[in-house]
Amino acid sequence: MLKRIALLVVLLLAMGTTAQEGPALSGAEGIRNFLRVNEKICTGGQPTLAQLAELKAGGLRAVLNLRRPTEKQTPRPGAEPVPYDAAAEAAEAGRLGLRYFNIAVDPDVPTDAQVDEFLKILADRENRPIFIHCGSASRVGAFWMIRRVLVDEWPLEEAEAEAKRIGLSNE
Repeated sequence: MLKRIALLVVLLLAMGTTAQEGPALSGAEGIRNFLRVNEKICTGGQPTLAQLAELKAGGLRAVLNLRRPTEKQTPRPGAEPVPYDAAAEAAEAGRLGLRYFNIAVDPDVPTDAQVDEFLKILADRENRPIFIHCGSASRVGAFWMIRRVLVDEWPLEEAEAEAKRIGLSNE
């Protein structure tokens, strides 16, 4: 429990660092910070409904959304905002035959219960390949960093570097 609290504190401090854009891959060029972490895990910012279909065509089986249903999309400078409708996203994922999960994470106050749910979803092999997203991939990077430290036993510095590649930022 103390290790988890310490990681959450480090996470909140790390969110003051600079983000790095993840490379776009075929079929997901328009998804902000899209990154294929490995053959079973992809991460990124908010996809459009059409991009969900592209991801499904690419072999993905599940989507994990870390956004709150009431969030509004804030456009990044020089870019159009990606529409966000939590109910429409869940319905489209269901129509496509994707497993769909939503952990409504407040970016300023992630909880132990949310981390536990995140780890449980990722531990289930039936949920892979999976696309994990939030608005920009910052929360995704934060939760992935926690997973790397707690589950994969990575050193914090390596986990944080990967989290920044995924999208961890102060946005």
